[in-house]
Amino acid sequence: MYPWLRIGPATISTYSLMFLCAYIVGGLLTYFEARRQGRATEAILQVALGALAGGLIGAKLSMLIFLGPQTFIKDLPYLWFSGQSWTGGFFGAYAGVLIVKRWKGIHYSTGDIFAPAIPLAQAIGRMGNLLGGDPFGLPSHLPWAVLQRGIWRQPSALYELILDLALFVVVWRLRDRLPHAGDLFKLYIVGYCGLRVLVDFTRDDPRPLFNLTLVQLLYGVAIVSFGYQLWLSFRAARRAVSVPSTIAAPAAAEVETA
Repeated sequence: MYPWLRIGPATISTYSLMFLCAYIVGGLLTYFEARRQGRATEAILQVALGALAGGLIGAKLSMLIFLGPQTFIKDLPYLWFSGQSWTGGFFGAYAGVLIVKRWKGIHYSTGDIFAPAIPLAQAIGRMGNLLGGDPFGLPSHLPWAVLQRGIWRQPSALYELILDLALFVVVWRLRDRLPHAGDLFKLYIVGYCGLRVLVDFTRDDPRPLFNLTLVQLLYGVAIVSFGYQLWLSFRAARRAVSVPSTIAAPAAAEVETA
């Protein structure tokens, strides 16, 4: 683990450095995607700022749940370089987007603009977790286990990093190929929540219910909710394709008889 990077007299948290890189790369990719879609407007910038503000607030405040109030208060002096939750950031950013869109009266879908950038930014962020030595995986004797606090453990951050990159490739290749606006973002949510549910089986986190972590329980609900919306979109697209063909069939029969 390499939690600190020393450059001359300066000491930089690798965790914070990689998260800064994640925000920069994610912001640039979002900008280029907005331009590609012809949506590089002030309204989209406001939505992006809402997502950023909501994500930062959610990432920090959610640690009240994951750490508990006492530990959260004790660790407040160190929260500038640690103590962030992707789960809290995810829901906080989503809430921030909804608030800004309602405030500004934006009624069209904006999620597809952000969908390709998010998993790539998450992969970079997980590199920061890996260098910083968290999250803690379950004790393991696998050849690729990592040493965390004197115990060889599953490299949960590495697993998610690899899966995030794979999800980025899938989302990137499916741009403009799904039936309706917003479907790409829903696909990202289902994909990320699914991979995170799998990765959490390797993490040494509390399991409050059904031997599942709190994240697995929350993301299970998200998978069902957004997966159902995605299914409805595909079903509507199939029906839209089949209706013209059923109308055209009698017309074709009349031509043949004539």
